[in-house]
Amino acid sequence: MKKCLLLVLLMFALTHINAQNPTNKREVFQQTLTEANNLLDQGQFSEALSKSEEALAQAEGLYDFRYQALAQFIRGKAYYGMGGKKRHDAANAFEKSLQFASMKNYADLQKQNLELLIAIAQEKGREKEALRYEKQLHVLLKPETTTLPSAPIVAEAPSLPKIGLKEETQMLNERLEKLSTELSGKQSTQQQLAMMGKERNKLFDIINSQQQAITAMSEREAKYALSLLQQKKMVDSLSYLKTLDSMTLATHTSELKEKESELALQKSERNLMMLAMGLVILIGIGIGNRYLNMRKNNHVLEEKNKIIQAERERSESLLLNILPAAIAEELKNRGVAKSKQYREATVLFADFQNFTHAAEILGPEQLIAELDYCFKAFDRIVGQYGLEKIKTIGDAYMCVGGVPDDSKATAEQVVKAALAMQTFLEDYKKERKLQGRYFFEARLGVHTGSVIAGVVGEKKFAFDIWGDTVNVAARIESNGEPGKVNISGSTFDLVKSQFNCTPRGKIAAKNKGEVEMYWVESSLN
Repeated sequence: MKKCLLLVLLMFALTHINAQNPTNKREVFQQTLTEANNLLDQGQFSEALSKSEEALAQAEGLYDFRYQALAQFIRGKAYYGMGGKKRHDAANAFEKSLQFASMKNYADLQKQNLELLIAIAQEKGREKEALRYEKQLHVLLKPETTTLPSAPIVAEAPSLPKIGLKEETQMLNERLEKLSTELSGKQSTQQQLAMMGKERNKLFDIINSQQQAITAMSEREAKYALSLLQQKKMVDSLSYLKTLDSMTLATHTSELKEKESELALQKSERNLMMLAMGLVILIGIGIGNRYLNMRKNNHVLEEKNKIIQAERERSESLLLNILPAAIAEELKNRGVAKSKQYREATVLFADFQNFTHAAEILGPEQLIAELDYCFKAFDRIVGQYGLEKIKTIGDAYMCVGGVPDDSKATAEQVVKAALAMQTFLEDYKKERKLQGRYFFEARLGVHTGSVIAGVVGEKKFAFDIWGDTVNVAARIESNGEPGKVNISGSTFDLVKSQFNCTPRGKIAAKNKGEVEMYWVESSLN
């Protein structure tokens, strides 16, 4: 029994022989905690939080729950001072401090943690949580549960793991003297005196037992016990190595057999894979050839479709140059286009002045070039104002508004187009004068009335309009003057609010009697 006790004490001393002096660590911890508390008092909460976490790490190194409780409490107060969402972190820190303080029966610190937890719970509106903390505080404040703050520190003295027996005994003696001084110097209650007397008796018992163990253990016996311990450790190590070698050999043998089986399986799998790859290659070659043929055929088909589409677009473009879009669509869908009467169509006639004389002066190519230049400009103006070009007859140009779509171009648009044509001819005249070349001037006439429109003939389809309105428009044009736009009374009635017009009165028109006519001077818009 004596040898066992010596062996245990020797192992305990060897385990802790290299440990640092816990007294120094405690002093460092207390200094760090004091600095954190001072920072709290100064309102420097972020710095206080950093210091408190440093103190917490030091307390964990001391394995002292009381110190950890104090560090967590200061940490919680730092979070609490930051406010806002940090109150949640503060509550967690106070909870941990409360747990450590409860383990060490540190009543004062438990009370402070509970009071702060109650305040946070009430602030967040968590009444049940606040009530739970209040119940804990009520139980804590009962007289029978109240203990001296110094009691936990005295109680833990026998289990200090980091120092030798002599040093521990010295510390216990110092605590005993301190406790005796407190007993003799303070005027406390009977209950406190009794508790402190019990603590003193416990310290006496611990000191006596440790002194007996130190006295009983000789240096020779300690060396012998240490030698036995080392030999036993060596034997255990050799036994462990032998068992480990046996297990390693068995494992290697099993792995070798598994590898042989895997190699055989891999060989058969490789043969099957090669056969499958051959089949896949053959199938791939066949699919590739088929794909190439299909791609070639598709390319040829796409080229043909492009040619067909281009020819179709070309045909449609040519057809639209000859016929209005609506009439062309009707011809494509039905093969024929029905004639239609339009109650309010506005016809515009343009005729160049002295064209016969110009033909005598200009050569054929120059004559056609000048005429083409003017008619192309007229075509652009007609397209701009949504009119429909009907035809050209020699040096005459005819277009219409309201046909074949009677809502597309009104009389107002036709008159605007006529003014634009005269503006173009005026600029054209100035340019030719500067170049010393011949130029054209034109008379323009506009009349509004009923017409019939349709397509006639079987070959070389032509869209045309007929009716007395066309004849009157021609007479309005012939009674005009170069550089001016002459309109009839029916057209004037439709556009008089949009244009500045000068009345000409009734003028005799060939085969039509007297017709009311107006000069269009300018647009009011």
